[in-house]
Amino acid sequence: MSILKKLSPLFLILAVVGDFSLPYYLGQFYPGFDQMTMIISQLGESTSPVQTYFNNGSIVTGSLFVLSSVGIYTFFQSKSRRFAQILAGAIALYGFGDCILTGVVKISDTASFFSPAYFLHAAFSGIAMVAMMFVPLLLAYQASLNHQKVVSLFYSICLLGSIAALILFAAYYLPVVGSLLSSTRGFWQRLSLFFLYLPAFSIALRQLIRK
Repeated sequence: MSILKKLSPLFLILAVVGDFSLPYYLGQFYPGFDQMTMIISQLGESTSPVQTYFNNGSIVTGSLFVLSSVGIYTFFQSKSRRFAQILAGAIALYGFGDCILTGVVKISDTASFFSPAYFLHAAFSGIAMVAMMFVPLLLAYQASLNHQKVVSLFYSICLLGSIAALILFAAYYLPVVGSLLSSTRGFWQRLSLFFLYLPAFSIALRQLIRK
């Protein structure tokens, strides 16, 4: 357990950097893959030439998120046990729901939203994204209590930025607006992840600085 606590910042940095860069790296080996228009999960579909690599990579990064939660809980429990539980739980849930399950549940490119595999992936991915939003929310609240206005503003921008980008990503499915956002669908998904990963990355840096 002590080893997990010491390695927690490294695990979290590897999880954030690895999961965010995985689509860009594997996209180079997927002919015709467009980062701006195509969503990340398409790399793991049955027609993808990098399906195995993407799924295995997602399991690895997800496991790193889960492992890092042990050290995150220890790091924040002195301030508030409940705060530490929610923060660590949110990151662990994200690693499991959005990364590990993405690698384990295989989705066919012809699957509909109501197919078991697609629905399971979409449901847990959505829950995981909401859980991850609690990270900047809680950190912004903590910073405001400590009168750290700049820090609170940073986490608030991350939260609002992720929500705005996620709404624009989801708007693709709307009848009228969807066609206008079809050329930027992938961009909004990646931008939302960028804003969500910044707070997690900052936690790792705070752990390293405190040592």
